[in-house]
Amino acid sequence: MYQAVFFDAFNTLFGPRWAKDAPTKRLPFQQTMKHFLHNLDAGLQAVYGRARAGEAGFPARLFASFADWSGMARTGPWALLRRDENTVASWFRVYSDALYTLQALHGTCKLGIISNAWPYLESLLRFLGLWPYFESVVISAKAGVSKPNPAIYELALRLFHIDADQAIFVDDIPKNVLAAERVGLKGLWLLRTPLPEARIPAAYRHLTQIYSLQEVLPLVHGA
Repeated sequence: MYQAVFFDAFNTLFGPRWAKDAPTKRLPFQQTMKHFLHNLDAGLQAVYGRARAGEAGFPARLFASFADWSGMARTGPWALLRRDENTVASWFRVYSDALYTLQALHGTCKLGIISNAWPYLESLLRFLGLWPYFESVVISAKAGVSKPNPAIYELALRLFHIDADQAIFVDDIPKNVLAAERVGLKGLWLLRTPLPEARIPAAYRHLTQIYSLQEVLPLVHGA
């Protein structure tokens, strides 16, 4: 029986209301740009975290100061809007399978988040009502390292004082799931809509796919 489950946050537990559940067909250039921007953002989050920990040079510290001054790190892109529960609810939705799964797992095992995100994720989790379910939230912009770097998974495991083979990790990005498996966690690739095998890169075809977070429950409860 597993002692802990770690989740990604964005697009795993919650997502923008206007996003479609089914994967959209993107042109190769669009897909490349999406991955580029995602990786760039994750890299900047890690630089910010190292700078705030005093582990980076002057350019990184300058960038971190700008991120704080501009609100990019602490308040996020919706800072210009009135930030309250109604505003957040109009922008984001918690997935129904996420809420059901968290309620079912809460109190039966340790729950944590490992997310490539800025510090404002913490306040967003509170606004969405998800914060009380988690004992640990590891954020790349605070840890100074981002997925798929093994160090961020190892940090999450140390916080729970457990071995890798005692934990599950769930993410909608396959390279992050693959990295978790290489550390020793049980990796689950969340695909709420199945993909044809031909569209899955060969490196990820062996990953365990789930189509709802509720599929985590039997693994933890031993059903």
